[in-house]
Amino acid sequence: MSYPLYRRGTFAVLGGSSYPVSYTAGDDYARFSDGEPVEVDGCDRLFSVQVYATYRGHTVLVDDVGVTGSARVMDAEWDGAWAIENGFVQEKAYEYFKTVDLRDLRDYYEKQSDLLFVRWRDARFVRPTGQDEPGEAGVSGVFDGRPRSGVLSTEDGRMAAVTTRAEYLGYPCEIAGIAVGGATRIYSLAADETRAEADGFVLGDNGRWAKTVHIYDLARYHEHHTDLLFDQWRQQLPD
Repeated sequence: MSYPLYRRGTFAVLGGSSYPVSYTAGDDYARFSDGEPVEVDGCDRLFSVQVYATYRGHTVLVDDVGVTGSARVMDAEWDGAWAIENGFVQEKAYEYFKTVDLRDLRDYYEKQSDLLFVRWRDARFVRPTGQDEPGEAGVSGVFDGRPRSGVLSTEDGRMAAVTTRAEYLGYPCEIAGIAVGGATRIYSLAADETRAEADGFVLGDNGRWAKTVHIYDLARYHEHHTDLLFDQWRQQLPD
């Protein structure tokens, strides 16, 4: 039995439902599978999906799922020695794949890359021209729909614990809030805390390394959706 909420590719959300579409960055229209166009400004969201999970303690990309409950996964930590030891087969340079049982996956989540973020940002903020760091005041919460966080009921009956993330200076971060002028509060997700300190993050009372940057300093803006229904589905499967 395949997981019914598995998906990958590019999707537009309209009226609480998601639809597979094709989209070229910067275009004003996306296209449904039958070729019919839809204005991106009329979409609730437009994003591309990659699915990840952990398998034997390592992060894997869930490349596909089968109708019998199998999953084709790729080692996503670029650890060839671990992959070979755990039965993965090398198909391309640095790419190791294996077919596993869906029940053996944990920490299942979608990485949803926001395909309208640049369009949204450029329509609301001005790229800074000076070298001054943005101020700390007023950087909290949501500005015009972004960032999203918390436990959300999303399209097609999905439920997920959502955080909004990006890259800052090449390292992952979580976005805590965006202010009217573009100042953005971020938390470092770098595994190396010395890296966060070197990049100007300050350790807060909540135990997290934080910094305020400008929204134009961020790259690869996306949402991390931890699927809260996958484990429930997995645990109901027969042995």
